[in-house]
Amino acid sequence: MKAKLLSKLASFKQARNARKLKNNVPRWLMWCIFALFVLYAITLLYPFLWMLVNSFKETSEFLTHINGFPKNWAFTSYTNGVFRYGSASGMNIVQMFGMSAILTIAGAFVSVFFSCCAAYTVSKYNFIGKKLIYGVAVFMMVVPIVGSLPGQVRMMQDFKMYDTVIGLLFLYSGAFGLNFILFYAFFVNISWSYAEAARVDGANDFIIFFRIMIPLAKGPIIAVFILQAIGLWNDYSTPAIFLPSLTTLAVGLDEIKTAAMQQMDYPAMFAAVMITVLPMLVLFACFQKTIMENTIIGGLKG
Repeated sequence: MKAKLLSKLASFKQARNARKLKNNVPRWLMWCIFALFVLYAITLLYPFLWMLVNSFKETSEFLTHINGFPKNWAFTSYTNGVFRYGSASGMNIVQMFGMSAILTIAGAFVSVFFSCCAAYTVSKYNFIGKKLIYGVAVFMMVVPIVGSLPGQVRMMQDFKMYDTVIGLLFLYSGAFGLNFILFYAFFVNISWSYAEAARVDGANDFIIFFRIMIPLAKGPIIAVFILQAIGLWNDYSTPAIFLPSLTTLAVGLDEIKTAAMQQMDYPAMFAAVMITVLPMLVLFACFQKTIMENTIIGGLKG
């Protein structure tokens, strides 16, 4: 009881100090800061809105009337404009969209799953070399990707997985990296008493992980999965290098842009950009609360 009273008293003092600090800040300074953030938001939104508006123009109208709303709202850039252009592999934008969706969902799943397994094992089990593994995981985050790229290409060719979907998913399934660090920070703070209670009831290590630890980490797993999916959807270099015969939307967008600019068909290019960007914007808008609630600076919270 005494500890609870002291905790409530400390929280009250912190809230009171925060109110005092807020009251000491001049109102004009708050408005200046607000205006700066508004201007910054405008600089981020204006290019996106400009492309969105111009994607509904005809090519002739865009060339003569770049700024402003279209006189006649046309959907030709979305209905047949972007379909005039394809990738070098012969895929149209719908096929590229489907390939990106498959690789994004499957790649995010394998990446999050193996990172979660590795982080749980390193954080909760005592074995020789666990600190070395964690140190290597942190060190790998500062190693330039370009330095290991030739070795990766040679390895994929030797394993006969180059230019295959399975090979690309194999690359995405790396258990280390930022996901490992985030999950490690979460699992290391979970009490081991949950596992001990489950062992008393006869649960083994796999049951403890899949039926106890995974549900406890549901929020962080969803947040990391969404962030990983956004990153894989926008990934350009990995599919371009390791999957040249099947084009993703991020890779095909560059080819569509080049072909559209040669014909000065800018509205079609803008439409292709919107088709690429909007799914991730909708995904983040729907789950932004989940992401913000479950990720913090330096780790995850449960």
